[in-house]
Amino acid sequence: MIGNLWQDLRYGARMLAKKPGFTAVAILTLALGIGANTAIFTVVNAALLRGLPYHDPERLVHLWETTPRKDLSQNEASYPDFLDWRQNNAFEGMAAYEGGSGVTLTGRGTPERIPATFVSSNFFTVLGVDPIRGRAFRPEEDQPSAAPTVMTSYGLWQRLFGGDPGIIGQSLMLDDRAYNIIGILPPSFQFALRGDSELWAAYQPPQEKLTNRGEHDTKVIARIKSGVSFEQAQTEMRAIGRRIEQQYPSHAGTTIVLVPLHEQIVGAIKPVLLVLLGAVGFVSLIACANVANLLLARASARRKEIAIRAALGAGRGRLMRQMLTESILLAFVGGAVGFLIARWGVVALVAAIPEFQLKTMPYLRGLSLDRGMLAFTALLSLLTGIVFGLAPAWQASKMEAQSALKEGGRTGAGATRHRLRDVLVVTEIALALMLLVGAGLMIRSVWRLLDVNPGFHTENLLTMRISLPEAKYEEAARTENFYRQLDSRLEALPGVKGVGMVNVVPLQGGFTTAFYPAAHPKPPSGQEIDGNLRYVSSGYFQTMGVPLMKGRYFTDHDDRTAPAALIVNQTLARRLFPNQDAVGQQLVFVDRPTMQIVGVVSDEKVNGLDADITPIVYFPFLQGADKQGPNTTVTLMVRTASDPRGLAAAIQRESRTQESDLSIFAVSTMKQIINDAPSTFRRRYPAFLISIFAAVALVLASVGIYGLLSYSISQRTQEIGLRVALGAQRSDIFKLVVGQGLMLTLIGVAIGLTGAFILTRLMRSLLFGVSATDPATFALIAGLLSLVALAACYIPARRATKVDPMTALRYE
Repeated sequence: MIGNLWQDLRYGARMLAKKPGFTAVAILTLALGIGANTAIFTVVNAALLRGLPYHDPERLVHLWETTPRKDLSQNEASYPDFLDWRQNNAFEGMAAYEGGSGVTLTGRGTPERIPATFVSSNFFTVLGVDPIRGRAFRPEEDQPSAAPTVMTSYGLWQRLFGGDPGIIGQSLMLDDRAYNIIGILPPSFQFALRGDSELWAAYQPPQEKLTNRGEHDTKVIARIKSGVSFEQAQTEMRAIGRRIEQQYPSHAGTTIVLVPLHEQIVGAIKPVLLVLLGAVGFVSLIACANVANLLLARASARRKEIAIRAALGAGRGRLMRQMLTESILLAFVGGAVGFLIARWGVVALVAAIPEFQLKTMPYLRGLSLDRGMLAFTALLSLLTGIVFGLAPAWQASKMEAQSALKEGGRTGAGATRHRLRDVLVVTEIALALMLLVGAGLMIRSVWRLLDVNPGFHTENLLTMRISLPEAKYEEAARTENFYRQLDSRLEALPGVKGVGMVNVVPLQGGFTTAFYPAAHPKPPSGQEIDGNLRYVSSGYFQTMGVPLMKGRYFTDHDDRTAPAALIVNQTLARRLFPNQDAVGQQLVFVDRPTMQIVGVVSDEKVNGLDADITPIVYFPFLQGADKQGPNTTVTLMVRTASDPRGLAAAIQRESRTQESDLSIFAVSTMKQIINDAPSTFRRRYPAFLISIFAAVALVLASVGIYGLLSYSISQRTQEIGLRVALGAQRSDIFKLVVGQGLMLTLIGVAIGLTGAFILTRLMRSLLFGVSATDPATFALIAGLLSLVALAACYIPARRATKVDPMTALRYE
C-alpha cells in the first residue's frame, strides 16, 4: 500500500512538473484560498475559540444593571449596590473595578499619564491570576483608611524599572499620592475590558460613595460556584435586584443581568469575525471550483493516457486514487505557499486595526501562526484537495478506453464533463456575486456613517487631554485661573482660530445626570429624565461650530460667583417644553442644585455617529460640579487654520510653559477620533477586508469563465470550422460563444442574487443607513459582474471568429 502511494506521488509530481504553467496557476489559486482562510481563522481562534487566560474562565461573568424604561441595557452599578450584590450564595467571589483616563506619574522626569484601573482587593483572586513577583492585594487594602497599594503590568515593569525585582516595596507618586508597589503581574495577563491598563491599584472609595446609590460607575465581575449553573446564578441575582428595587424606588424597573465574561469581551467583534470567516470561506470555494475546472480540462487532455492505463488493467478505483493523489499533492503545495501568505496576512490583519481598538483586543497582540495553525493548514489542504479533486477523478475513471483511443476521439469528450464545468463556473459566479453584494453593502454603510452630521465641524480640530497635579491645584480659584490663562495663551498662538474645553471627548459618551422641569410635578424617584452631562468653557460652542438657537452662550463671567446656569440641546428643549420657550425655565437635578436654562443650542452627537441624539445639559466649565470649581482633568478642543497636527507640538509646549508638571495625553485630531471610533471600526474593517476578498473572487470567476470558453473553443474547433465553411458569418460565431458565456453568467447572477438576499440578512448588525436587501446595491453589483463576465467572454469569442475552416476540418 505504501509502495503504491509512493509510486502515485512520484508519478503525480512528474505530471505536474510537465505542465509548469498549469501547476503554477493552480498552486497560486489554492494558496490564496488556503492562506486567507488560515489567516482569518488564526484571528477567530484567538478571539472566539481560545479560552480566556484565567483559571476556569467559563465560570466568570460580568454583571450589569438594565433599565429598559431608560434605554439602559448595560449600566454600571453604584458602589452600595455592589456591596449588596456580594450577599449571595451563587458565587465564589465578586469583585469591582473602575477605570477613568488614568493617573499621572510624577517624580520620574516629565509627568506621564499612565492608564490605570482601580479594583477591589479580591479582583485577581476572582480571575484566578497570581503575580509573578510580590503579592496580590489583601482584603483590608481596599478600605478608605488603608495605605494606597498598586500592582504593575509586566510591560510597565520592564519599561520603567528595567525588570528590577527590587521595586517591590518602593513607592510611585500617582496623582500626587504615594502608592506602595506590592506585585508584578505576569506577561500573559490581559483584561480586555481595560486592555491598555498598566497599573492596577486597590480601590478605596470615599466615605460618601459608600452610601450614594445615584452614582453608577462601578463595574462588577464574579466567579460562579462550582456546581451552580449560569441560570441558577442569574435567578438569584434577579431576586437580589427585586429586593433592592423594593427598598430603593430610584431602582424601579432595574434588573441585574449576567453576561459570560468571554462574551462580554468579544461580543462586539464576534459578528465582524464571523462575517469575515464566511467571506473567506466563499473565496476558498471559488478557488476550489476554479482548480477543479482546470483539472477537468487537464483530464480531457490526458484521455489517451488514462485510456491506456485502463487498457493495461488499471481499475476505476486505481485511476481515481491516482487522480486524487495528484489533487492532494497540488493542494499541499498550495497549502505550504498559503501558510507563508497567512503569516503575512495575520500581521496585516492586526496592523489594519487602529491602536485605539487594539487596546481593547489584547488577545491579538503578538499573534502569530503556531503548531496548531500549521495543523489546521494541513487539514484544510487535505480537505481542499479532496473537494476540488473528487469530480475530475470521478470523471476520469468513467472514461471509455475504446472511444479515447480512436482517432478523433477528442470530439466525443462527453456532455457530462461539459455540464460539470458549466456548473462549476455558475457556482463561481454565484459565490462571487454574494461576496460583492456583501462588500457593496458594507462600503455603503461606511459612507453613510461618515456622512452623518455630528452636529459640529470636524475639519482642522485638534483634541487632547490635560491633567493638572491635584496637590498643587487643590484650590478652585487657582485651577480656574490656570484655565483662563491657558485659554488666552493658546488663542494667541499663530494658526489657532478657537479654543474650547469640555469634560469628555466628543462622540465618546460620558456621564449622565437625572432631572425634571421645575414647572412639572415631581416624578416618582427613578423616573426622572436622564441627560448627557457636559462641562464646557465659554468658547466651546464657537470653537466646535455648534449654533446657538435661542438665548445665549456661556461667558467668562459664568464662574463660581455667578448664578447657576445651564444650556440644553434642541432635543431636550423640544421634549420638555414642546410649546414653550425653554430659555428661562428651571431644571431640578437629583444630585445638584436647581439651575436655570440660559440658552438652547443645536443638537450634537455625543455617543457615536451611529447613536441617536440624546438630551444634553451643558454646565459652565468654570462653575464645575455644585459650583466647586473646574476639574483638574479636561479635554482641549483647538480649532486651527490648517492641518492641526502641525500645531500639536506648539500647543503642548505652550501648555507646559504655564505648568511644567502638566500631564498631556490622548493627542489626536477629531477626524482620527471618528475614524478610530468603535462604530466606524465595526464597519470599515470588515468592509475593507470583504472588498479585498470580493475582488479576488471577481478575478477568479472571470478567469473561470475565460477558461471554460477557451476550453470549449478548443473542443469545438471542428464544429466552428464546419459552421464557417457552410456560410456562418464571423458575427454569428462571436454571438455563439458570447451567448454561451452570457447564459452561464445570468444563471450564476440569478442564483447569487437569491443567495445574497438570504445571507445578507445575517449582516444587519454591521450595516448602517442601508437595508440588507438594498435594491440599488443588488442591481449595481449584478450589472458590474455581468459586464466583467462579458469582458472575460470577449477574448475567446474573438479567437473563435478567427478559426480557419480548412485548418479546423483537418484538426486531429
